[in-house]
Amino acid sequence: MTIIITCSLFIVGLLFIIKGGDWFIDSAAWVARITGMPEVFIGATIVSLGTTFPELMVSTTSAIRGHTDMALGNAIGSTICNIGLVLGISNLISPSKINSRIYNIKAVIMVCCAVAFIFMAQDGKIDIKDTILLLMGLIIYIFVNLLEVDIKKNFYKGKKTDKHAAIEPNEARMNGLKFITGAGLVIIGARMLVDNGIIIANLLKIPDMVISLTLIALGTSLPELVTSIAALIKGHRNMAVGNIIGANILNLTMVIGVSSLFRSLTVPLQIIKLDLPYSLTLMTVLTVPTVLTRKISRLHAAVLLMLYATYLYILFIIK
Repeated sequence: MTIIITCSLFIVGLLFIIKGGDWFIDSAAWVARITGMPEVFIGATIVSLGTTFPELMVSTTSAIRGHTDMALGNAIGSTICNIGLVLGISNLISPSKINSRIYNIKAVIMVCCAVAFIFMAQDGKIDIKDTILLLMGLIIYIFVNLLEVDIKKNFYKGKKTDKHAAIEPNEARMNGLKFITGAGLVIIGARMLVDNGIIIANLLKIPDMVISLTLIALGTSLPELVTSIAALIKGHRNMAVGNIIGANILNLTMVIGVSSLFRSLTVPLQIIKLDLPYSLTLMTVLTVPTVLTRKISRLHAAVLLMLYATYLYILFIIK
């Protein structure tokens, strides 16, 4: 009976994420439309902030409870999952054309964050000095985003078309409700998925580190997967890619930075030797071809997906 209830809650969590992601993208696209902001900016800020909340909650809770391995494993595992699995699957379904200069800037910031974090982790811990640097990185990222979009220009310098002229109160309320409800469903659904997934994994006797790097990382990355697929299906390709880039930056700065405010995080040797280098490799494999070709083809997506599958294979072989 317990396993039936657990599996049922697991499925309900998945349904919450799917529907919540759909509403979340609709409202985010509306914000992009009425403000004139580039979709990649909306994806890298508003959408990625919403979809990264599950990682933030799981990692912070884990750190507070003393499970620092799980706090780090979730954040780092999510960066790997976001690129290898999320972008791999979503771009196999619908390849993306990247026409925005903003993408290049965000991608470079993402790689720089990964390199910086690798250096921080070499002493085997994330202490208060590292925490300050991570949170400073988050502030810089937010500042760069503010510089990237000149909102005044959109509103006051010839950008006013019919789509910017007026905002219907009912439309604004409806999209605000969609945004909040969608984000809430995504977060609650991810939590249900993770909690019940852990119970199922424990019944199968899977080690904690493997759970945090795979199942929990997958569960907390499902919002990114669902919102990215929803964005691609609805034709918002730049928003989908921006979501993943932004989510990875936030995982490395906000999620780990906030988690380490509550407790110094011990960095396991496996994360230093395997997980972080693999995450950086995936970021490089994503960024270099995309900057050069301005697209993510199905072949490129397949390579990302194969690299993720290889990572899972290595992980389970080690354990």
